[in-house]
Amino acid sequence: MKRVILAGLVLMVPVLAPWATAQQPEKVIAYLDKNADGKCDLNEYLGFQVARMAQVDKDGDGELNQGEFKDSLQGKAKANVAVLFKGANSEGGRTLSQKEFLGYQAWVFKTFVDTDKDAFMSQEEWTSIMSKAD
Repeated sequence: MKRVILAGLVLMVPVLAPWATAQQPEKVIAYLDKNADGKCDLNEYLGFQVARMAQVDKDGDGELNQGEFKDSLQGKAKANVAVLFKGANSEGGRTLSQKEFLGYQAWVFKTFVDTDKDAFMSQEEWTSIMSKAD
């Protein structure tokens, strides 16, 4: 499951910008850091995910069906989309609501992104995520 999550996190890179690499974590943090405190907290991360969900929602209905979610992924993550989708779908419906999508993203942040449990994604944590993707 960790590899699936990491694959999903790495897929954020093209969405952020072409420069969002392990070699430039300061740019990633600066891009996500809306209150300019030099850190990316959960709310800033989820704000990015709200915008990301809007991009993925091809039919504009405010929810993600499994196909929309799958189409947003690349590589190995596509093969595991059913497991991820089912785990995120707490209401048991045929789509993910924004609440479910953000709940899933909050879990990802708390479990896999914020490894030192200080409530922020640091440059070091971003670099670690990127190094595990290789």
